[in-house]
Amino acid sequence: MDSRHARLLSWQSGMLSRAGADAKQIVHEYCRLLVDSGYPLRRMALALTTLHPQMQALRYIWFDDERDPGPFPSPALFRRNIHHIDGCTIDEAMMSHGARHTAVYQRSPFYALQQGMPRLNYRLAPGMEYEFPVLNELAADGATHYLAYSLPVHEGQISMVTWTDGGFDEAATAFIEASLACLSALLNAAIKDTILDVVLDCYVGSSPAREIKQGNIRPGTMLDLRGAIWFSDIRNYSVHAQRNEASVFIDKLNAYYEAVVGEIHAQHGEVLKFIGDAVLAIFVEQPDLPAACERALAAARAANGALVSKALEFDHGVGLHLGQFKFGNIGSLRRMDFTVIGSDVNLAARIEAQCSQRQARLLMSQQFADQCGQPVQLVTRTELKGFTGEQALYTTVD
Repeated sequence: MDSRHARLLSWQSGMLSRAGADAKQIVHEYCRLLVDSGYPLRRMALALTTLHPQMQALRYIWFDDERDPGPFPSPALFRRNIHHIDGCTIDEAMMSHGARHTAVYQRSPFYALQQGMPRLNYRLAPGMEYEFPVLNELAADGATHYLAYSLPVHEGQISMVTWTDGGFDEAATAFIEASLACLSALLNAAIKDTILDVVLDCYVGSSPAREIKQGNIRPGTMLDLRGAIWFSDIRNYSVHAQRNEASVFIDKLNAYYEAVVGEIHAQHGEVLKFIGDAVLAIFVEQPDLPAACERALAAARAANGALVSKALEFDHGVGLHLGQFKFGNIGSLRRMDFTVIGSDVNLAARIEAQCSQRQARLLMSQQFADQCGQPVQLVTRTELKGFTGEQALYTTVD
């Protein structure tokens, strides 16, 4: 084994021992490895397919200097971050679903690799015409050699570009090809960690995800919390379901949830679950109980406004209460769930049930009204199922 391949294995071992290395760190340190090994890499591009409810692919472009990468070429951009590390630049882009079907992507070398070509090897010169627009751009900028490969292990593509006279020599090409298995294995592990984080966050919520990753998964592991409790429910849900084709109804339902959940998240609330057509969310006491109530009320008012401004067909009621609850893991060893339980959670649901009877989109308990910091008006005093005595219910003064 020569010294350069020994260095490759040493680098891979070092990266494996580093907990928490994400894809952009791996990309940067891999590129620095090539440069430090004497190979004239100036630009590297990487595309990875990922399992994500919002994104289809991750794309990274590494440059050997600090720069502004310029406008993004694809309409499928979901999110973009530009990082400057050790005098280098990493352009990190998250691509929405459908990115691999855009005209921009289908005119790229990576699309050709995805269709089955094992590798691409182009010597570049200004004034020449190439079949891929990006190669014409690189050649016009003075690039001399372009290499691209499909990655082993993980579904992805990678390209290397140099501006050095003569391009990549045989030793550089051989080392790059030998290194791809190491790189792919590291990226595969990093992307799996990212997918785990995303899936947990999307399907159980960020707070439950944090507890799961910390190992608090034994049934009965509960936290005692205080804060604002949100319970909302769509009115006439069954009627809407009967009047619309299933696919149309689901699209409308998702539009409703996008509006409501977006406002909850904007106020740092935590959506714990969808219960049929209902939403259960909490706003914990950060920094204090009045702040939690203010955030919950702001989310409710914004969500109610969105129902009108976005012309959503659904109407709903929101019940808000301030109280104590247990948050944690319940269930059996075969099926567990992170949720909140307690009489105050039940009271929030009972308050919401009064919304349709009182023709109100928003009702709140006395405890919540006392802490929310906004003018309120009494709507009714009434008994609620399962609770003794009358409960005073309030709404905002608009």
